[in-house]
Amino acid sequence: MCTSLNAQKQDYIWISNFYSTDSCYNAPSPDRCGASILDFNSLPPSTYREIKLTLDFLESNASICDENGELLLYSNGQSIHDFNHHWIDNGEIVNYSPKWEWLTWTNEFNKTRPSGFRGVQSVNIIPGPGAQDEYWCLYHNYENFDGPTEIGNYELWSVYVKKNDEGNFEAFGKDSLIYDQIRRRGNLNACKHANGRDWWFLQFNRDTVHTFLVDPFGIHLDHSQVLPFELRTSFGQSKFSASGSKFALHGEYVFEHNEPHGADFMLAEFDRCTGDLLNPDYYQIQAGDWIDNALEFSPDEKLIYLGLKDTIYQYDLESENLLDSKEVIYTLVGDTCHLFGRDIQLGQMQLGPDNKIYCALGGQCTSMHRIDYPNVKGPDCMFRSEVIPFPSFIFGTIPTLNTYRLGPLDGSSCDTLGLDNIPVSRFWFEQDSIDYQSVQFWDVSYFRPEEWSWDFGDGMQSNERHPFHEFENNGIYEVCLTVRNENAEDTSCQTLEIGPSSIKNILDKEYLSIYPNPVEEYTRLVIYHYLPENARCNIYNAEGICMKSFPVKGGENRLYLGDLNQGIYFYEVLDGVRSLGAGKLLKI
Repeated sequence: MCTSLNAQKQDYIWISNFYSTDSCYNAPSPDRCGASILDFNSLPPSTYREIKLTLDFLESNASICDENGELLLYSNGQSIHDFNHHWIDNGEIVNYSPKWEWLTWTNEFNKTRPSGFRGVQSVNIIPGPGAQDEYWCLYHNYENFDGPTEIGNYELWSVYVKKNDEGNFEAFGKDSLIYDQIRRRGNLNACKHANGRDWWFLQFNRDTVHTFLVDPFGIHLDHSQVLPFELRTSFGQSKFSASGSKFALHGEYVFEHNEPHGADFMLAEFDRCTGDLLNPDYYQIQAGDWIDNALEFSPDEKLIYLGLKDTIYQYDLESENLLDSKEVIYTLVGDTCHLFGRDIQLGQMQLGPDNKIYCALGGQCTSMHRIDYPNVKGPDCMFRSEVIPFPSFIFGTIPTLNTYRLGPLDGSSCDTLGLDNIPVSRFWFEQDSIDYQSVQFWDVSYFRPEEWSWDFGDGMQSNERHPFHEFENNGIYEVCLTVRNENAEDTSCQTLEIGPSSIKNILDKEYLSIYPNPVEEYTRLVIYHYLPENARCNIYNAEGICMKSFPVKGGENRLYLGDLNQGIYFYEVLDGVRSLGAGKLLKI
């Protein structure tokens, strides 16, 4: 079996890093410079600062992990780095043109350092089909940065990355031209072919979509398809839905003839077997005086979210009139990053491995938004502003990610390689904020599970996909989820400890994290695997006086510390008399 069908955790590490010019290091909080990581190997995802990572991201951002969710490669469109946070062999400079130097800065050691290409979805890393430790890195050429002509003058380049005889990743065939008639920059996200091995990705001209295939022989222009309308977009995002059955594109107008500002929105079905867009529809959306367009599908593919400069809209894909189904989910009102005095705008959106939608900031600061229940219509989808504070400044926050966790399209004419969808079980859970013994379980399994069997460890079971379960007593429970289809079944288990009990404490330090630390305003406390009965996080000064006390629950908690004076504090999380963890906290 192709190794890419075994795990597909390639999108578990999201990297962001501020443009580290002198303006950052001369800011009031220079220790907030550097890279932040959002890590989905644990759910809720953890955050931390990675001081070894020095590559900057000005929008162009791609990363890929191995089958275990460990970081392998990442790129900003100018350089390719590996898990050791150093450029790969022959990968220090890629995508070179005279404008490569324009997008650099010089550090204190007089070393030229790339700041990253300005362009959403303008770099991507695609696994080599059917191969191990081989990847294709795609990017748009800088030389044509000033904008396209009528027929398009952006060039698509590639580099082939594989391990050399020394076991190191090396770049081969660097800056190879793939295609030179592209009008819309970006859209370098890929969808798995219906055979479960190869990849599709799309590039656009004014009225034409060029469909590329990545297979064991390389990258090929498979065919071009004329659209029944013209696209005027030049920036923004495009996405395949989670199953790969839908495709959408959203971007700002290329302004012509003094037209009002607005956005193009294209929606179509996608044939994973042929690579064709089916029944494409086109919409024009009016917007404000400047827009940073974004989009994302809900996990169940019944809703789609469009983001403009300061507003996120939700549309019902099952509605007879799509535009009439619009609902305002969130409006940003006059927010400014206090550290730089720059306006904050809503940026890219991305569906996470936990089936929540994460929303970046178009203007740099130190947090990320999130839609917690994107399958739910209306405001009950729960848009949470600045829910994840980062330990450092961020800019190119959302990496370009492909539609991982897709196998072959069983029964299609392209299901020809003998690969099977062997389901993989994975789940996570949320503690109820009112009844601490009530837990919502969320299935995030993949490779086409058709049946779900839950064992809650207390003698109770469920066959629902996302069950809500109430435990009667405190204690330690092993909860297991078995998923199956006609090919196989898979079981995963997690140990939950509910409230203080007489059983030996199983909690380790790794189950309690607090980031950012140092903290300026907000920090995020996450309690893993333990569901407290009545827990509080107490903040003490150096004299042992409790300065603040927050009620907290299992999972993530957002704590405001902006009203504390600068200095060293100490935190302790207590559930009754039981200590769940303690440590030092620096307020800056």
